[in-house]
Amino acid sequence: MHVTTYSCDQQHRSTTNAGCRSSSLIGLELDDTQEQMLLSITRLHCRLGVEHGRASTTVERRRQIIEEIQSLKTMRDDLIAEWRNNSNS
Repeated sequence: MHVTTYSCDQQHRSTTNAGCRSSSLIGLELDDTQEQMLLSITRLHCRLGVEHGRASTTVERRRQIIEEIQSLKTMRDDLIAEWRNNSNS
């Protein structure tokens, strides 16, 4: 099983006021399944962003895309929070 560990390096801390955010992957060890979940969310976010940028996309569809992207961000943050809570248990 592959596990990736994310750490908060000194450069990151010095360039942001918040340091390591709670929705950040820093300090978490993710297995392959967790990484694939995040990649799926990222891929969908990118596809929606491309669709949003097309000249042929209607105003109504652009509104829907914005809502879908916000939903994806919430889903991502909720997953990361759940994984962070599980790693602290």
